[in-house]
Amino acid sequence: MIRRSAIVTIAITLGQLVAGQRTGWTDDQQLVLDALRRSTNRLNDATDQELADYLTGLSPEAMRGVTSNVKGIFHEFLVARSENLNGDETTAAMIELVNYPGADLEYFVDGQIVGNVQVKAVQDPAAIIEHFSRYPDIDVLATSEVTSLLSGMFGERLRDSTFRNEDLSEMTRDTFDEIIGPDLGEFIQDGIVTSALISGALQARAFLHGQTMSAAQMRSHLELAGIGVGTAITVDAIISML
Repeated sequence: MIRRSAIVTIAITLGQLVAGQRTGWTDDQQLVLDALRRSTNRLNDATDQELADYLTGLSPEAMRGVTSNVKGIFHEFLVARSENLNGDETTAAMIELVNYPGADLEYFVDGQIVGNVQVKAVQDPAAIIEHFSRYPDIDVLATSEVTSLLSGMFGERLRDSTFRNEDLSEMTRDTFDEIIGPDLGEFIQDGIVTSALISGALQARAFLHGQTMSAAQMRSHLELAGIGVGTAITVDAIISML
């Protein structure tokens, strides 16, 4: 099951990108950037700076649309990575053609294609049913909730990706409002929150609101929240207290 850190990975990564970060990305954050590049043809070969320029030119509503699109592609990358790390002889890769009919991933054994699959991060079973009506010979790896709902309907053609749509989807502006909003102090004891992580969350919330946040504004928010430096707990821990 995907860790709750995936809830914040996308927004924090995009927020940090807009705020000027260009190096030091985690493996998950690099997948987010790769998902953003794959989300539209104009970004396929974009540098980090070009990605940031693209994001800063979007309206708040368009930004939320981008994060939703990136969430689905991020899920595809996570599934491929999981397959490639499981120790068997099969490997997976994204199909180069983004709009390939009915499939997102290809599976390989000894360099030869042995199958492909559609990866879906959805809540509505209708999306799965529609897929099989159009592409009955292409299997689906879907998020856990919808797979459970359709258990047995498509036999082994529908499999659980082991990632929950809820965990992928909860990364929203409201989530960040809760994490770093006026009530933050109720969830924190003095000196336990890493200011660098909170600053990333602040950047992310500003990004989702269609704004940028200066260092001075960030420091002001941190001081108002009573957050000090030299601390050692992650944003995951804050989320777990909500």
